[in-house]
Amino acid sequence: MARLPVLFVTHGAGPMMFLESSTRQGPNNFDKNSPAAKWFRQLYSQLSLNRPPKAILLISAHWETTEAVHISAQSQHSKLFYDYYNFPPEAYEIEFTPAGHPELAERVKSLLEHDSIPCKLDAERNLDHGVFIPLKLTFPKADIPVVSMSILSSLSPAQHLLIGKALVPLRNENVLIIGSGSTIHGSKGGPGQSDQFVDALTRALTECDAHERENILLNWEQMLPYARANHPREEHLIPLHVVVGAAGTDRGQICNPSVPKLQAAYQFGS
Repeated sequence: MARLPVLFVTHGAGPMMFLESSTRQGPNNFDKNSPAAKWFRQLYSQLSLNRPPKAILLISAHWETTEAVHISAQSQHSKLFYDYYNFPPEAYEIEFTPAGHPELAERVKSLLEHDSIPCKLDAERNLDHGVFIPLKLTFPKADIPVVSMSILSSLSPAQHLLIGKALVPLRNENVLIIGSGSTIHGSKGGPGQSDQFVDALTRALTECDAHERENILLNWEQMLPYARANHPREEHLIPLHVVVGAAGTDRGQICNPSVPKLQAAYQFGS
């Protein structure tokens, strides 16, 4: 069985990739006609997988838990968590109702427990926009089961790299792992500072070996330029640590070069 890649994607500004730009102007040109939205719509074709994934495991920047990683355990997702505010009514009419995958949720729990990572199943959490925005664009038929997973509010780089490493076996079990966050978020720096941050991050992910890449992510605040200016709080970066942990020795590549680089997405493996 072919080993599936792992992905980190920038999920955009709330629901903007389903709205016209005239409705509300999103930062960095996120709207339904933007290059980012167009790229997401063709992503599944771009991946050229031999067969559909058994399920998708998505780590969302918009789900934080404290003492344990939470894993969604519903058999069917019927409602969405519209965790954004002050958008027009159509933003709250988006529908995305894939099946869940309780067996995968149990498998994820077992893998994390094996590596002494506290975790629990959660049958109550609905899919937040870090999950349903990129997945509805990429898999509009909602025909692949989805399990979502939280990040820890400690935002520990080391802990989230370990979480990713625990998930590596899933890549050989036809599970597509996606981290959903943002290359920059809440940026307080100018465009030049954001460009320098993303350029350095991209070099780390695409040019460095696994050891050096991990060291940079462990020490991202010190080793990447204008780090805090581009992530005043790093919850949107931390899903990348999980993805890099799951990547193993696979080198990264930018998988959406036609999109402005501040909206970069990365793929590890093929």
